[in-house]
Amino acid sequence: MRRQLAMVFLATTALPALSAPVLWDVSAGGNGHYYDFVQASVDWDTALAAAAAASHLGQNGYLATVTSAAEQAFIFTAVSSQLAWIGGSDRETEGVWKWIDGPEAGQIFFGPGAPSGAYSNWGAAEPNNCCSGEDYLQFAFSGAGLWNDHGGPGNSGQLNSYLIEYGAAPVQVTLPGSLALIAMPLLALSYRRRV
Repeated sequence: MRRQLAMVFLATTALPALSAPVLWDVSAGGNGHYYDFVQASVDWDTALAAAAAASHLGQNGYLATVTSAAEQAFIFTAVSSQLAWIGGSDRETEGVWKWIDGPEAGQIFFGPGAPSGAYSNWGAAEPNNCCSGEDYLQFAFSGAGLWNDHGGPGNSGQLNSYLIEYGAAPVQVTLPGSLALIAMPLLALSYRRRV
């Protein structure tokens, strides 16, 4: 019997863990956000909608908005180095790359109007708007973490996985059990005095 239990234990612990969002911890220099790589074959608009429909620890998801070299490095090394959609697009105005969703929605990060020092990580000769139009931001182009413009009218059949970002989980304050034990009789006593 012990041998059977040991075999069951070993079999279940040897299974690969299910994918879960990865925290970029503030104590490690991060922003407290969670990131999740979703293995899929979808176009950018489908990825945008799926990310917005996702939630983790009470926080709504959005296609990742990568705003610093440190964030880029964290995602590439700790979350995924695979090709994936992230949340930038220039479909509104060609050459003006903006974050489409999340807290940075509407912010220009590349092209005319981008603030000085705005972060981008384009591959060589990118963005190039190839093939009559590429409008969406692709992460890990050439397997090196670089960015590429893809999808859109020039590559409407382009399907990728995608990266979801979730904001920092809200801090939950719980009252110690002893405080609740003290408060209940006091509330009951105040109710008795009113009656």
